Amino acid sequence: MRTIIALLCAVSFAAVLVGGCSTAGPGPDIPAGPEFRDRTSPENVVYNLELAYEEMDLEEYLDCLPEDFQFFPTEADVNDPNQGIPPVWLKADEATMHENMFADSSDVESISLTLTIASIEYDEGIPGDPLDDTCVCIVDVDLRLNLSAGGGFIATAASEFHMRVDTDRRGPGREPLWEIDRWYDLGGERRGVLAGRVVQSSWGGIKALYR
Repeated sequence: MRTIIALLCAVSFAAVLVGGCSTAGPGPDIPAGPEFRDRTSPENVVYNLELAYEEMDLEEYLDCLPEDFQFFPTEADVNDPNQGIPPVWLKADEATMHENMFADSSDVESISLTLTIASIEYDEGIPGDPLDDTCVCIVDVDLRLNLSAGGGFIATAASEFHMRVDTDRRGPGREPLWEIDRWYDLGGERRGVLAGRVVQSSWGGIKALYR
């Protein structure tokens, strides 16, 4: 009898232990990753471009640009024979440059980018037709590429984004989406070395390093 009672106690004790383990609280929360926004406004496009750079996300970066996109480097960059930068390049060039820049094998360890909208001028086109809306957006730039070997690059001159409504896609509620169809690098900076092996350049000059 004592043996049976002892056995029942042991079973009950084991059940308490198992039950205690099963009622343990959840583990630590896993932080959610950054969320890109629907391109329903020029501000959201600027936000996505900034976040895509910091996350080194090629797909989200290219999503801000249409197939006929054009980038215009600074006049100083184009006229510098040591850089060999063309006066304009296209989305395919942007794809190559940023694929190289964002790759795991890249010498870029991290990127910090802050885009502050200085002004937006809208052109509504034909009244009542949102699909022909355009705008010109001037953004102040603070771009910093940190290299795995130390040092890096910075660009702080403004950029001018010419945006239009994306006629190929709509938002989740059928809202018009915006995209950057022309991008003008407004910097007059010339390449120079700052403290700590940090090189000051234009944004276009930095991109061109990864052609």
